[in-house]
Amino acid sequence: MKKFIKYISIFVATLTMVSCGDSFLTLKPLDILTDANFFLTESDAQASLTGIYAILQREETFSNVRDAADIEWAMAGDMYEMDGSANRIELHSLSLPSNNTILRDVYQGAYQGIGRANIVIGRVSKMENLDPAVKANIIAQAKFLRSLFYYRLVSYWGGVPLITEELNASSNLEIPRSSAAEVWALIEADLKEAAAVLPATWADANIGRATKTAALGYLVKAALWQQKWADAVKYSEDILATNAHDLLPKFRDVFRETNENNKEILFSTQFRTSVDAEGNNLVKRTAPRGAPSAYTGSAAWSNFVPQKHWVNAFEKDASGKIKDSRYWDVIIGPGEAHQDIAAFVMPANVPAGWSRTGYIVTKYWEAPALTNSGVNTPVIRFAEVLLNYAEALNETGQSQEAMKLVNRIRSRAGLTPKSIALSKEAVLDAIFYERRMEFIWEPVGAFSDLNRRGRFISFVKANRPNVAELEIDKKPWLATVPILFPIPREAWDKNKALEQNPHYTF
Repeated sequence: MKKFIKYISIFVATLTMVSCGDSFLTLKPLDILTDANFFLTESDAQASLTGIYAILQREETFSNVRDAADIEWAMAGDMYEMDGSANRIELHSLSLPSNNTILRDVYQGAYQGIGRANIVIGRVSKMENLDPAVKANIIAQAKFLRSLFYYRLVSYWGGVPLITEELNASSNLEIPRSSAAEVWALIEADLKEAAAVLPATWADANIGRATKTAALGYLVKAALWQQKWADAVKYSEDILATNAHDLLPKFRDVFRETNENNKEILFSTQFRTSVDAEGNNLVKRTAPRGAPSAYTGSAAWSNFVPQKHWVNAFEKDASGKIKDSRYWDVIIGPGEAHQDIAAFVMPANVPAGWSRTGYIVTKYWEAPALTNSGVNTPVIRFAEVLLNYAEALNETGQSQEAMKLVNRIRSRAGLTPKSIALSKEAVLDAIFYERRMEFIWEPVGAFSDLNRRGRFISFVKANRPNVAELEIDKKPWLATVPILFPIPREAWDKNKALEQNPHYTF
């Protein structure tokens, strides 16, 4: 992985590529690289591919900041955002205006990735002196990455402009929205082609690239969104048939920088410790502000902290002690020691500046960070594969088999297996409970999964203590199934062919 990410760093330092989304659909002629000076060798093709991977590292794409924290877990209400900035308050209060800057950045970042992917797919396919197998592999990776960005767009906004070819300064940029069904069709086509070509694993020098199982994993997720239950079962079984993945015995080991790209990871965004863009701010965003720098490193912001009502949802023993090892592996609360920094103990009375709730998530903080952190951010891992498979099995009349998969997750957490003779609805509840306790501060398990099953509002009403303040019944956009975000105002400013989602205005 370190060799692979080195190429990202080298490439991004010199890259000036045209993109359909660098400012939504605004292009500059000087951005265009011509076939006369690039896309001549395999090295050129690989460098262009690396430029797509680089987009994943941005906070607005797949770094577990804008997506996992700002949107997924804060909107569901299980994480609290210490900053209290206006754009974050708009999201976790479920107000969702079209000028929200976080939603704007996520939308824009996805199109930046799509733009780079389209360049690679179009230009590499025309390279005559490239080995056919190498060409097919590069294009397959680019199509996987393009599907990842479109998956993000369609799951948040529904139908969006469907762009599959390179745009330049002479292109018509007034592009209307395609239907959600058309976007899902492209995602499925890209993922099927990728799964047919990509390897299940890579040699060490290329670990971190897209794999067959990652493509199959997203085919499952796409099928769940569309309630294609039989397809979700099939693709899940295809993943299991590779024998490439398994649960790690200890939950905390999944997230360690010293153990990244382990057997539980199907795909993650790659980072390395550095002062440049190849590192991330996750240690800084995790460690409690005001705590000694010997434990936190160069900065500590405690941006995102778990809510007490989420902590209270953990199963407890007869004495009232939490028995779920997932808590003890990645959470610290009042009077509790850090899992890897034994000398750091949270005060019995946690200062509000450290954490307004008294708790800190330590998934991405295993040591002080003197520069930007190199910890990878999981995008899809095997625990999700099992729960996705269980959900599909439950919908195809195989609830007992589904509960066996749920119990694999529970067993790793040190919990007593649940009965496999539960009703279909009880099995679905069990699946969603494990999602909630397993994936805190990951891009799954919260808003999007609840939303695709129409469970988000009922979850919020049952679990968010401030539900009365949200005035849900006065926000008609929350009555749609699924809930869609507003098309960003800045996108419409540049593309007047866009139509707004129901109940929003530009």
